[in-house]
Amino acid sequence: MSLAQLWWQFIKIGVAAFGGLGVTLSLIERYLVKDRGVLTAQDVTESLTYTKFLPGSTGVQVVGYLAYRLGGWSGAALATSAFLLPAFLLMLALSIAYEEITVLLADAAAPALRGLTAAVAGILVATIYRLAKPTITTLAAGAIALAACAVGIALKINPAWIVLMAGILGILTPQLFAKKQGAGAKTLSPSDQGRAR
Repeated sequence: MSLAQLWWQFIKIGVAAFGGLGVTLSLIERYLVKDRGVLTAQDVTESLTYTKFLPGSTGVQVVGYLAYRLGGWSGAALATSAFLLPAFLLMLALSIAYEEITVLLADAAAPALRGLTAAVAGILVATIYRLAKPTITTLAAGAIALAACAVGIALKINPAWIVLMAGILGILTPQLFAKKQGAGAKTLSPSDQGRAR
């Protein structure tokens, strides 16, 4: 994918990514996984896993990580700026017209925001399902996903700690996460899997 194509894909994602990370992931999946086939769902899931440890906006970090994989450092810089440009321009325009907009839309704003929030939550759930389906392939992985969700909701633990603990559990018990293979099939070690790619 050329740098110009990469820039165009992330401008399109940036223009439509209203609602945060879930919408951004959904658009990345649509444009770069399904339509263009330059990434896999596993690539998107890995980017989310790696960037959860970093401070700041996870959506921007996912964009930078995936764009780096597609176009190196220049691709990452170009795609990240393309992704942020529409939001920057919109916020600039809204900040200029803030007083007028709040006066005009005061009565309609609250119900509209509740409707938008519900729609974004639905999109996020659909995106999580599509990303989890090819990734959660064992009962143990499903149990870890449910436990991580429950711990995140009930205990309000920082997601980075949940991801770290799940990674440690995966290292300590790799047999729980191995896919079942047919009779006579050879199981590859993680280092062999890396070489096979």
